[in-house]
Amino acid sequence: MDVIQAQKLNLLIKLQKEYNTFIFIAHGLPAEKYISDRIAVMYLGKIVEITTKAQLFNRPMHPYTVSLVSAVPLPDPYIRDRERVILEGDIPSNVDIPAGCRFRTRCPYAEKKCELVEPELMELEAEHFAACHFPLNTDASTVLSGEEGMGNHEGIFANETN
Repeated sequence: MDVIQAQKLNLLIKLQKEYNTFIFIAHGLPAEKYISDRIAVMYLGKIVEITTKAQLFNRPMHPYTVSLVSAVPLPDPYIRDRERVILEGDIPSNVDIPAGCRFRTRCPYAEKKCELVEPELMELEAEHFAACHFPLNTDASTVLSGEEGMGNHEGIFANETN
């Protein structure tokens, strides 16, 4: 973070304290982590996860959020080489949004249900909402380190919630 960006974020925090609340829209999780109490993650114009910043960074439940969190650079050299989740597949057009789950064309865990049914944003834990048929149900560090392997559902995703 450069000096100008830090000054802007500090000004936003001052305004946040003065006005109690506001919506901050950005494209980088480090800025959101610095300024936000709650974070909503969107994919193709739809909220796929919303929760506190602590829950989002420590226990993301949507596969897209997991990939975003894994891409955040870490200053600690002891955890810097954690596994990164690299998304593959086609990015759908925001004009011609696919049926079912919008993320399914890039999700390594997509199944037939994802193609047919758009997942609803549901509260899966206190103050933690996700729109996924197979939400994450394990500690994020386990998933991001690859201890259980990103290639299967067992131990990574809960049973269907819809």
